[in-house]
Amino acid sequence: MWKKHNQKGAKETARRRSFKFFTLLSLILLCISISIFFASMHKTIVYAHFFYIPIILAAIWYKKRAIYIAILLGVMHIFSSIFTSPALGIFMESLGRASMLFIVAYTIGLISQRCEDAREELKSAEERYRTIFEHALTALCVVDAEGRILLANRQFEELVGLQAENLRGRHWTDFVAEEDAERARDYCESRRKGGAPACSLFKFINSKGERKYVNACMEPIPNSKECILSLLDITELKKKEEELRETCKKLEELDKMKRDFLNVAYHEMRSPLAPIVGYASMLEMCAHTEKERKYVRSIERCARQLEKMINRMLELARIDGEAVKLSIEKASVRKIVEQAVATLLTEAREKRHKISLSVPDVEIECDKQKIIEVFTNLISNAIKYTKEGGRIEVIVEDRGEDIKCCVADTGIGIPKEHLPKIFERFYVVDTSLTRKSGSLGLGLSIVKEYVRMHGGKVWATSEVGKGSKFFFTLPKRQEGKREKEERGE
Repeated sequence: MWKKHNQKGAKETARRRSFKFFTLLSLILLCISISIFFASMHKTIVYAHFFYIPIILAAIWYKKRAIYIAILLGVMHIFSSIFTSPALGIFMESLGRASMLFIVAYTIGLISQRCEDAREELKSAEERYRTIFEHALTALCVVDAEGRILLANRQFEELVGLQAENLRGRHWTDFVAEEDAERARDYCESRRKGGAPACSLFKFINSKGERKYVNACMEPIPNSKECILSLLDITELKKKEEELRETCKKLEELDKMKRDFLNVAYHEMRSPLAPIVGYASMLEMCAHTEKERKYVRSIERCARQLEKMINRMLELARIDGEAVKLSIEKASVRKIVEQAVATLLTEAREKRHKISLSVPDVEIECDKQKIIEVFTNLISNAIKYTKEGGRIEVIVEDRGEDIKCCVADTGIGIPKEHLPKIFERFYVVDTSLTRKSGSLGLGLSIVKEYVRMHGGKVWATSEVGKGSKFFFTLPKRQEGKREKEERGE
């Protein structure tokens, strides 16, 4: 069928070319005959005006090739004029007319050629954009000022379930669900006035009655009342979004159940520890030998260590549940550090550690107990992971708007690949010292959370075998947090 159509078009083109050729040839022969006739009659009548007819037609049909016909007819006119009257004036006049024929042929041919090129370029551009329009992966249609469909591509046809001939003239809102129809009717006009967003979500109902979600983007066509409408089918995306929302809801419920369970479990685990510690103290007083007292002290130490772990897990659970509030007050950083160090002096002396402080006398607004806990955790870790006779430094730098704190040690160090993860919960670098300490990896997590609640940042640097440095920053002022605490929020 396509081959027959091409053959028919080729025959029609050949017929038109033949008609143009014979018409132009007939006019040229007529002009030559007129020229010869008037030359034989020795008359000086101006017959050259007849030559413009074939020249103009040739320029329109054959573009700049009409110059050759103009040369032929111009030469014919000059010889005819000389034959009629050999005077110089007649020759010059004939030469001028022949030049005019040449100029007319060239000008009209050039204009015709440029018009033809412009038509071809316009046709090529139209075909190119029509191909893009037809094969676009997005449903596209052109609507008039009233919202009637003028043109639609294949994707739009598939979206609504109708062919293009059945779509023309229909209003695009005919396929919009009733609850969105009123908003869709004024969409094009609102977009033209700039009163509507570029894209809007609509519920679509196709010819089969299937409900779809589409993201409609409408743009007014410049210098026209028409608009181009792009429809992206996001039905599957909406389904996935609903599934994800349901999954998130279930996860939130499970997370709440987990937090509730852990809170109860932690409290229940802590309850038996109090009598264990109490009875261990009583047993120590009743012990008769040093060996018995050693066993009882071991029981008490392990019970207190377990209590410390449980308390840390409870604190993280309270932080997750946003049950931890800051009690903001002005406090001396030096006193905070000294108080934290005082609670750890016994452990430091047992391992013959030297603790040095470089802390300026500066006040900050903070929750004093929580910052003490931050320093205590960091210094305790430094003591724990530094071999006997080591050195621990606590350095605080006043930077104007905030303070920068550093707890440095000469301990075993942390491998570089572990540094980004050490503040995560339950993350413990596997070494002989960590296995002996029985740590759960919660201390640094609490440090990170407390610093974050104060609006600061925490990080660490380390070199294996040479020690570690733990840094954190704290703003000096907590205006926003203090106002919330005063309002009881």
